[in-house]
Amino acid sequence: MVEIRFNGVGQSFEGREVLRDVTRNFVGGRITAVAGPNGSGKSTLLRLAARLMIPTSGRVETFLDGAEVTGAAYRVLIGMATPEMELYTRLTVRENLAFLLGARGVSVEESALQDLLARIGLSTEVLSRPAGQLSTGMRQRVRLAVLFGTDTDVWLLDEPGLALDKAGCALLREEVRHAAARGRLILWATNDRAEKEAADACIDL
Repeated sequence: MVEIRFNGVGQSFEGREVLRDVTRNFVGGRITAVAGPNGSGKSTLLRLAARLMIPTSGRVETFLDGAEVTGAAYRVLIGMATPEMELYTRLTVRENLAFLLGARGVSVEESALQDLLARIGLSTEVLSRPAGQLSTGMRQRVRLAVLFGTDTDVWLLDEPGLALDKAGCALLREEVRHAAARGRLILWATNDRAEKEAADACIDL
């Protein structure tokens, strides 16, 4: 089982304190919602969990089956869905998925891509369309397809439901619940009531 431990973690940017003395253990098989107003540190907490930044104070540690995991071995465990994840607009959806999933060693056979599209509620016709021609909501579904396809041990979700319609949000909640049932560790930055209710625990920043 995977576990991420925050021990007295603080984070400041140019003298502005964003997080203070966060001490919390996150474990596989549970969904933890991270809530709070804009600027409260939700995205920062996820980036710290992903080791995309070094905390100003304290430590972030990750363990897999009781053994600490660091460096490249840890990066393999991480999957993220963030607004910063860009698709290649001139490439088709098929080419984007083939590249992004293939880089993580995931099968990109046609049948696998079709299964992924079904899970995110898109038709197979979308595969041949350039990503730049997709709506904001459709692009967000493609980003989620990358996360679902890699199915890493840790899922870090930075308000992925903001660009989705009601049906898309329902699909997202279902996939997240299934992932937790498979033992995935879920950190979900959100202020959406339904998403917070789907979580096992909620942190208010």
